[in-house]
Amino acid sequence: MVLLLAGFVLSLFGSIPPGLISLTVSQTSIASGMAAAMAVAVGAAVAEFFQAWAAVLFTDWFLSHPAAERGFHWAAVPVFLALGIHLLFFAKPLRKTAKMTATTLRRQFAKGLIISFFNLLALPYWFVYCGWLRVEGWWQVGLFPTLVFSFGVSIGTVLALSLYVWLGQLILEHSSEVARYANRVIGLIFFGLGIKTLIGLVL
Repeated sequence: MVLLLAGFVLSLFGSIPPGLISLTVSQTSIASGMAAAMAVAVGAAVAEFFQAWAAVLFTDWFLSHPAAERGFHWAAVPVFLALGIHLLFFAKPLRKTAKMTATTLRRQFAKGLIISFFNLLALPYWFVYCGWLRVEGWWQVGLFPTLVFSFGVSIGTVLALSLYVWLGQLILEHSSEVARYANRVIGLIFFGLGIKTLIGLVL
């Protein structure tokens, strides 16, 4: 129960700040509606389940190689910049989808799954907190505790991303101008995240 709560809380607060996944969910909510955005969120949560599991398995190695976190940050920079450039210059204009088909929802789920796997900054986050749980004596060794923790992570991710689904709809309803240029707005945010990460690595 402690590990379920720990996974839930850490994932909830880790997913609330704007990032790769949350902004994608918000953009999808604006572009294609709540059902599509929730499919992206669930896909991301499934991916994070396995990321948390991997973090449990490799925490000891990661803690003994602190330079690895810097490598993850370097790898994340081109992902942020590429997404920002794509949304700014190459993404198609937004259009509201009238009806979500099963095929469309599967594609949105796959998008969430893939983008979450490319969210390389999530792995150092889970490495650090898994190590902290061990140091504090709250970790229980075994397959079942790992499953419980990872399940809690997935629940927290879905809940946090649901806020971005709602935020996307709020923007759509109250600011048609922002909704019209949502790709550019979110593209600028992605580009800014990439530059910020790069500056933090260089300086």
